[in-house]
Amino acid sequence: MNENTPDAPTSAIERRDQLLQAMRKDGGSWDWVRARASYVVEPDPRTVRRDLEQLRKAGAVYRDRETGTYRAG
Repeated sequence: MNENTPDAPTSAIERRDQLLQAMRKDGGSWDWVRARASYVVEPDPRTVRRDLEQLRKAGAVYRDRETGTYRAG
């Protein structure tokens, strides 16, 4: 997809909100690969990892210490 996609987020907050909504809707464990596929416009892998960590720090998701995957809280 390209940057002109109408549903593409215009800020990091919107991008993280879209990710969190997808995690809540689809459930299960999420790694950065699965998370990246859920974005309207797939960002750089570093951005996806940063988004997951920001959601964790905000208390919206938690990280499994054994597997390193994330789940919506």
